[in-house]
Amino acid sequence: MHEVYEQVCVTCGSTGESVRFEICTICNRPYCLDCAYKAGHGRRFCSPDCARAYYFAGELDDDEDVELDDD
Repeated sequence: MHEVYEQVCVTCGSTGESVRFEICTICNRPYCLDCAYKAGHGRRFCSPDCARAYYFAGELDDDEDVELDDD
């Protein structure tokens, strides 16, 4: 059975059939294209926080890991 959920923009609260929504790749929340936060090379997110999480979150590189450094 498929359940139908009404999409609501997390920023402005817009709903309806005339509004086009995208799903944020970080938090999986819907946002309308009018409220999209653009970052990087045209990537869109629901908020600046999600854009920062996409570009700056992650694991340390090998050269940043202090446990692997040879002293």
